[in-house]
Amino acid sequence: MKIFSRTFLWAFFVANAFAVYAFAAGKMFFRSPYILWQDPEILVWSPDSAAPMDSREFALSLKRTNGGIGNPSVRIAGEWERDSSAALYGAWLRNNLLPEIPAELLKARAQEVQKKIAGLEDKYLLYLNKDGNTLTFALFDESSYSPKAAGTVPYTADKVALGDAIAEMLFEGGTQRRLTAEERKKKAVEPNEYYSELPKFRAWVGIAGGYTQARVPFTPYSWYRRKLNSEIKNYRNTRDSLSAWNFLEDGSPLLNVYVGGTWYDFIGAEIFFRFSEHDAKIDERDTIYNELDYWKFYRFEIGISLMLSHRIPLHKNVTLIPHASVGFLYSFFSESIDTKSGYKPSGAYKSRIEFANFYKGAVLSIGAKSIFYDHYGIDLRAGLAGRGRILDREPSVDAVAEPTEIGGSTIDCFIQLGFEYHWSL
Repeated sequence: MKIFSRTFLWAFFVANAFAVYAFAAGKMFFRSPYILWQDPEILVWSPDSAAPMDSREFALSLKRTNGGIGNPSVRIAGEWERDSSAALYGAWLRNNLLPEIPAELLKARAQEVQKKIAGLEDKYLLYLNKDGNTLTFALFDESSYSPKAAGTVPYTADKVALGDAIAEMLFEGGTQRRLTAEERKKKAVEPNEYYSELPKFRAWVGIAGGYTQARVPFTPYSWYRRKLNSEIKNYRNTRDSLSAWNFLEDGSPLLNVYVGGTWYDFIGAEIFFRFSEHDAKIDERDTIYNELDYWKFYRFEIGISLMLSHRIPLHKNVTLIPHASVGFLYSFFSESIDTKSGYKPSGAYKSRIEFANFYKGAVLSIGAKSIFYDHYGIDLRAGLAGRGRILDREPSVDAVAEPTEIGGSTIDCFIQLGFEYHWSL
């Protein structure tokens, strides 16, 4: 009898030792920070026909593992098991939840599944998949479409040991009181608790189309009548030569290509390239233009702006960024002109107006960006741009025979809609 008792005790201790060793062999694939709530609600979701873990025993395991966890509630996530989109994602996880796969590549991409994850609020979703003698698990919460933690433990029919092993790997640590509905609303607009981990620099590249014109909307037309009604006679004569809009059509489609970035979501800079096309405003009654086939100018502008902005989260996947900018630019005009076939250029054609090699100016703008899923942006902005040249040059005795240089001060407004791609560094 004594021999039997000793044998039984040795067998008992050996079995326990093997059990401890087996569960010590559990492995975490990854784990990112997440909040452990007091009195948590845990939804157990498995693609298997029957959950490999007992919900009631797991609740007891949580209490044994973490004395501060309170009274956890564990139930089968039937609403997830019945959902076809969730079932597809669960089947995909079955094949891809591996040690070498990082969390970001396991992200749920179907909108229906993303909505279900976002709707967890302060609940946890525990995914379980039994594969032979191995049980793979992943933990989700509302803060991310990717699992917050994932790993594996050896599977055993002992539900108590199985629950203890998973509880120790996922739910050890300090806990926080669950928030009320009102507290959750307030917390949603608070600064991120991991503010120091937010990207210090965000960058973007964009392309925009818009329209530019001399007249600022809602201002009197009389302010612009003189320059807008002006026409070029004899290739060089106008009422005055101060503004380029005395010579060129002011209204034109606008192309803008730009790249920029902000530091700490507040101050930033943007480099831009703008292009527009403007026809010369000739006096059709002047017979000198019978020789002219076409006459237009291409305007190219490059510059850099200082930008101030503020991020306003509207939704988990939508951010609004109002912004204002001020900058300087260099403006260049490229002429395109030719006479009709068979016509020899006249003397007036050869001594026509010309622009300076470049003009220096400034640009002001205000606008707002809408950023979707942290990467895709739509930007709407409007502003004013002006450019000019020094006018106190000594006159030349040969000025009559020289081309007239124009554009002392040219101002226009613009509006544009841009599409952007954003990333963080």
